[in-house]
Amino acid sequence: MTPAEVRPGYSEEGLASWYGGSDGFEGKPTASGEIYDGAKLTAAHRRLALGTVVNVTNLNNGKSVRVRINDRGPFVKGRIVDLSRAAAREVGLIATGTARVRLTVVAPGPEPTPVPAGFVWAVQVGSFADRSHADRHADRIRRAGHKVYFEPYRGLTRVKIGPFASREKAQDALNRIEVEGFEGILVPANATQ
Repeated sequence: MTPAEVRPGYSEEGLASWYGGSDGFEGKPTASGEIYDGAKLTAAHRRLALGTVVNVTNLNNGKSVRVRINDRGPFVKGRIVDLSRAAAREVGLIATGTARVRLTVVAPGPEPTPVPAGFVWAVQVGSFADRSHADRHADRIRRAGHKVYFEPYRGLTRVKIGPFASREKAQDALNRIEVEGFEGILVPANATQ
């Protein structure tokens, strides 16, 4: 799925989780640069364009919430969206932690900026407020045979595989780690790019 393929009505089903409790993300920047505020109706998705507006319906109880994608994640296999604390409360997800949901696009986000030639890519496999969690996750990725590096980013530790000279090589690496049971997203090799 590319942003150009996403239209209003696009839908997917899978597990939702939530973040922003005692996990250290409150007040830290999201992938969009916006500061995470668990009281806002926002969410993290691995591939939808930042700024995309979606309805998320809890298939266990029928409750629904409209959120804006402003972050990347979740990085747990099988999960399709990480809701903010407020959004999770709206759909009855706080107590259970996860639930099967249907995500439906209401309004796609803006088209991404074209990537310049010579751009260097990486696969981000996690972003952690607690460095010890980043270390443990990096160890799991290394044991699977991948070269891992850390990128400090405004109080968070991003765990990345790479860098790769082309998007295609990074996509190949992402495909391999997904077969091995990990999740990730394609990103610039450095946050400053």
